[in-house]
Amino acid sequence: MKKDFSNLKKEIRNLKDKKKILSVIIYGSAISNKKKVNDLDGIIVVKEVNSSLLPFFNLLNTKYEKLDFNIYTYEELIKKISFYTREFKLEYLAKGNCIYGENLLKKEFSKISKFEYRHSLLIRTIEHLQMVRHKFFTSKIDDDQKRVYLEKYFWRISRNLLLFKGEHNHTSVNKLSQKDILKKLYTLKLYDYVPKINSQLTLDEFFDCFVLISKAIIECRKEIS
Repeated sequence: MKKDFSNLKKEIRNLKDKKKILSVIIYGSAISNKKKVNDLDGIIVVKEVNSSLLPFFNLLNTKYEKLDFNIYTYEELIKKISFYTREFKLEYLAKGNCIYGENLLKKEFSKISKFEYRHSLLIRTIEHLQMVRHKFFTSKIDDDQKRVYLEKYFWRISRNLLLFKGEHNHTSVNKLSQKDILKKLYTLKLYDYVPKINSQLTLDEFFDCFVLISKAIIECRKEIS
C-alpha cells in the first residue's frame, strides 16, 4: 500500500487545483490491511469546498471501488464545527496516514483538554448504546445480523469505557483480549460482574448484557458533572 500511496501523492501534485488541498489523510483498512483493498477511507481538508475538487475525487474513483471521505474546510476545522464528537474522533483520525499536505487533525488534537476529550467520548458512547437499542428493537434484519451488530458494539463501547477512564489509548486498548477488557472494567467497578460472553448466549441474553453498559455510562457521567 505504501507504493500505492506514493503514486497517489504524485498524481495529486499534478492536479490543477492542488494548492487548494491542505491535507489528505487515509485511515482504516487501507493502512491496517497488508493486502490490497478496494475501499478507501479518508479525510480531505481544503481551503474551500467547491466543484474544483471533482478532479481529485475522479482520480480516487479510478483507483478504488468505494470511497468514504469526509470533506472539511480549514475554517470548519479550527472553528470546531467539522464533525460531531470531534475531540474523540480526532484522536483516531489524527493517527491516520497523511499522504498529502500537513496532518492538520494531529495539530488540532494536541489542543484538546482532558475534559473536552472525555466529554466527547462519553457522548459518542451514549450514541452507540442508542444505536444498539434501535437495532435490537426496530430493525428488520435477521437474528444472525443482530448478533454480529451487538457483538461489534458491545466490545467497542467496552473499549470506549477504558479510554474514558484513562487506562489505555487507542493503540493499546485494541490489543487487549476480550477477557482482559471485561476483567479490567470489573476491577474499575464499572461492571457489576464479569459477563460470560460466548456463543451459548441467546440473542436476548446478549442484549441484556448492555444493562451493564448503561450503568457504567451513568457512573462515568458523574465524573464530568
